[in-house]
Amino acid sequence: MSFDMALDRPAGKMILSDGARYDGYLMGAPGLPLWGEVVFNTSMTGYQEVITDPSYAGQIVVMTYPQIGNYGVTPRDSERDRVAARALVVRELSTFFSPGPERMGLEQFMKEQRLPGLTGVDTRAITRRIRSRGAVIAAIGRASDGDDALLGLARSHSLDRSQALVAGVSGGLSGVTGTAGRVAIVDLGAKASIVRCVEELGVTTRLYDAGFAAADILDAGFDFVVLSNGPGDPTDIPEVIEQVRALIGRIPVLGICLGYQLVALALGAGTYKLKFGHHGANQPVVDRRTGRVYITSQNHNYAVSDDIAEKTGVAVTYVNASDGTLEGFIDAARRIECVQFHPEGAPGPHDTAFIFAQFRDRVKNGWSARMHEAGGTRDAANR
Repeated sequence: MSFDMALDRPAGKMILSDGARYDGYLMGAPGLPLWGEVVFNTSMTGYQEVITDPSYAGQIVVMTYPQIGNYGVTPRDSERDRVAARALVVRELSTFFSPGPERMGLEQFMKEQRLPGLTGVDTRAITRRIRSRGAVIAAIGRASDGDDALLGLARSHSLDRSQALVAGVSGGLSGVTGTAGRVAIVDLGAKASIVRCVEELGVTTRLYDAGFAAADILDAGFDFVVLSNGPGDPTDIPEVIEQVRALIGRIPVLGICLGYQLVALALGAGTYKLKFGHHGANQPVVDRRTGRVYITSQNHNYAVSDDIAEKTGVAVTYVNASDGTLEGFIDAARRIECVQFHPEGAPGPHDTAFIFAQFRDRVKNGWSARMHEAGGTRDAANR
């Protein structure tokens, strides 16, 4: 008898759109049946940050680490005040967790956040299938729900368009007052930890949602702008790409994750969907300038095309050590730096947390307004 059966949990199941079925037991909140895109996350910790990361909007998250929940949940560790994932699937949900102030069990948190899930599932088998066949839509239901009905639910949907995904998670964060400059943060589904890392520079921050106008940011006299992470396909939000294009060359831009992809598209490069994406806190990237390897936190299904340097003249800075996909670029003339990974690294690792202060210093010391005026060239910055 399995641990979850011993707790007398009701049985449940997940059926992929390719027909594969995985049995388990229901956990968390009601709300079944449901559907979503299945992604696997290789983090050993950070399940709370994962399910509250807006980049996971619309997705069923499968954790590859076998025991989840053993240190509980602390409200201050959430990336947003509500979960973004559509469901959570684990091998074993720990009902015992480390005690501590304001700490609660993961399942209690899921119930309060109305997040359904499955436990007792062969998550290794799911991961192997997605790795070999690619990302797929799935449906989760009760044992009493017919297989054909769940299969039909999975096959009748595709991933939500990014307009809806981004609109659903953009906004709701507020800025702070500092003394070391002024920074605009475009919240496309920003992790709270990204905002905190910017604010730790001592700057005054102002948050803009996905409906921002570039003119408002430019007229407000900010030192630089940060384009945040967010969910979905970047090509689905052309109106945001247009506003990003209006910022480029007129204000320094730091792009992170979705923000990185949007800058690439605004410059004229392309993006494409990865087979199963990069999701986890143990993703290695190589700095092409030094050869140094950093371990990073990542969550994305799309990558920037390899020919961005040829098409746009930017310099590629980072590549993924596992599959060679691009992970970053820089353009000194247009005062742009962008990374695919999450430099804030919450809950870790923090190998690349230096990027925020490094970018601030470049803006202050290396990328002066005199260095790049409207109509300036890349060659001028490289001389």
